[in-house]
Amino acid sequence: MALADVNPDELKKVADQFQIEQRHTDYRALLDDRSLDVIAVCVPAQFHVEIALAVLKAGKHLFVEKPLALCLEECDRLIAKAQMTNKKIVVGFNLRHHRLIQEAQKIIQRGDLGAIEAIRSTWTSAIRYHRTLPAWRNRRELGGGALFEIAVHHFDLWRCLLQSEVEEICAFSKSTEWPDETVTLTARLRNGVAISSLFSERTSDSNEIEIYGQNGRLRISLYRFDGLEFYSTSSLEGSLATRLNILKKTLKDLPTGIAIMRQGGDYKISYRREWRHFINVIRHDLPVNCTLEDGRAAVQIALAAIESDALGKPVKFEGF
Repeated sequence: MALADVNPDELKKVADQFQIEQRHTDYRALLDDRSLDVIAVCVPAQFHVEIALAVLKAGKHLFVEKPLALCLEECDRLIAKAQMTNKKIVVGFNLRHHRLIQEAQKIIQRGDLGAIEAIRSTWTSAIRYHRTLPAWRNRRELGGGALFEIAVHHFDLWRCLLQSEVEEICAFSKSTEWPDETVTLTARLRNGVAISSLFSERTSDSNEIEIYGQNGRLRISLYRFDGLEFYSTSSLEGSLATRLNILKKTLKDLPTGIAIMRQGGDYKISYRREWRHFINVIRHDLPVNCTLEDGRAAVQIALAAIESDALGKPVKFEGF
């Protein structure tokens, strides 16, 4: 194993934590290391494509964090290069590997919800009150703000869960100290599903997706081990019977939940599952579950939201 970081303090901190002996301040040293078969690009988004292209040129498997890039031209450069290699490439959308998201996918695919009518999603964060963030996080053109930092995860889940592309989007952002502090979105998928979303870095933490079907409603709370709840069209959320059924399910799942929480919770575990997927893809020559094209699609949605916010009106997609 080897690690590269331009910040010597961060390099030492992470390398010490994971007991990595090979340490470099220039990523090019990793490219030249013949003992390395895989390189993960976990740097600010403005550098993703530059380094990812170098990784593929060096003949190594590639993991690249989200957002894939900050413009579609850069995404297309990387996709074109990838078509010339047989190396495995995964885009880092860890929520695809979240246990509750994968359970929700099965419920949707079985048809338990019936025809899907709408999605409501929310991701809010208090990160700016608890940590000093790097300067690039304050500039949209460098990948900062709620749209590029957190909303792209839900853009990807819209597509992943519903297997449909965005047809139209309308966005409104609140920006005072930095861009996209709080963003509200409405969108429509090609299959007719309506979407309403909220993203903010200026309030308490939540990460939820609610899917409304003709047979019922599915709520996914990604920070809770018992965060998957189904409500049929005949059940009332506040009724005693419904609340008792939820309580019984929580108590039944509590032993598993305690084990999950001891590992940091499902959200943190989703990163480990993501990396396990990447390793298995390489070892067993399996298809990846999040491609460069998926990464590009999420970037396209983010850019359309930015355009909509600037124009003050909805933006329609010509195609993916």
